[in-house]
Amino acid sequence: MIRILTLGAVALSLAAAPLSAKSKDVVFVTSAAVKDKPVVALDKAQAYILMRSDMATTLQLMKVPSAEDQAAYDQMRADAFAEAREKYVKKLASYERTKKLADSLKKKGSGSTVTVPEKPIEPTETNFEFTAFGLLSGVSIGPINRFAKQEGGASVYLQAVTPGVYRIYGPMSVVPNGPVMGTCLCMGSVSFEARAGEIADMGTLLVKPEGVATEAEGIRSLNFQLVPATADMAVDARLKDVAIRPAAYRPIGKLPNYYGIEVGRIAAMPGVIGYDRDRIVDLTATGGARN
Repeated sequence: MIRILTLGAVALSLAAAPLSAKSKDVVFVTSAAVKDKPVVALDKAQAYILMRSDMATTLQLMKVPSAEDQAAYDQMRADAFAEAREKYVKKLASYERTKKLADSLKKKGSGSTVTVPEKPIEPTETNFEFTAFGLLSGVSIGPINRFAKQEGGASVYLQAVTPGVYRIYGPMSVVPNGPVMGTCLCMGSVSFEARAGEIADMGTLLVKPEGVATEAEGIRSLNFQLVPATADMAVDARLKDVAIRPAAYRPIGKLPNYYGIEVGRIAAMPGVIGYDRDRIVDLTATGGARN
């Protein structure tokens, strides 16, 4: 069953602190679909992600923070925490003044009353909530703005992104100020690198393949299959002068269900990712496993 949650509800559930004006200047990811035009000019400073699918579909990626990203994010959080502390001090002072006045009037029996607000909760490192990095670094691919259309509804997408490592977060539709629909691959997924001036070829996303397991140890594996790129996969002639590398997939750990939608995991991929009950098994290593 697909669950739907508005972005407004997501924001409320996260209770994310407002970013300061300084923090708002930090942009972790820029992203834009490369549209279907006779001639394509790509920016060498950008990285590109190529995805084929057997039907028009949508996929959500999230950038994995680099060391620089993490440092910037930590500073954003620190700034927001300091701002929250400043507001708390002011609210606490106002609360104490109001409470003192109310107590005084009650003691004098003047008959006048003052409404005392709830005592503000002090922000601490434990209870302070801040927007997760993944929600600041999302990339939505599809279902519109296809780079090419093929027979039988098959689609090709080409997305310009900030260079870096990206994880597949799930087949979901994330519409700004609209509903979020789909499934989060929170319990197991893969990541790959997108390099500046190159195209990372994700291969083909089969949304309706046959023979893919749907249940394993109580954890849902989705009814789609990611087939990595191979040398014999056709490449659009408009991209013949661009370096295209098959995405080198690696297993990546679990993530929270930020949008409150259905939870699953990517189907096992030979030589890349498998599962031992609820553990993710790294098949690119020598039998290594991690949660």
